[in-house]
Amino acid sequence: MSMNRDKGRDGLGPDLGRLYASVPVPKAPAWFVARTMARLRREEDKKSRGWFELPRWILIGAGSALMALGWLWWESKPSVADAEFFAALDAMVEEERESRWWAGL
Repeated sequence: MSMNRDKGRDGLGPDLGRLYASVPVPKAPAWFVARTMARLRREEDKKSRGWFELPRWILIGAGSALMALGWLWWESKPSVADAEFFAALDAMVEEERESRWWAGL
């Protein structure tokens, strides 16, 4: 909230605008200021800390790294289906070579 009420008079006349601007802005009571500041500090602490009292960006980075390593490890392991597929492909290529040899190509 602006402390200067002069700027946007909201279409008031010049006399009423000056009168409105001359009235001091009421101050918040001390208990309200204390509670508001305490709440803001609690929210700041919640934002900066994650699980196990570590900052969130460390936890997010570690989780992402573990997920990437797990994905790479899972993809690098050949499965039985891959081995069977490549064996069948090699057999097909070998059969094609024999056919071409017999056909004289």
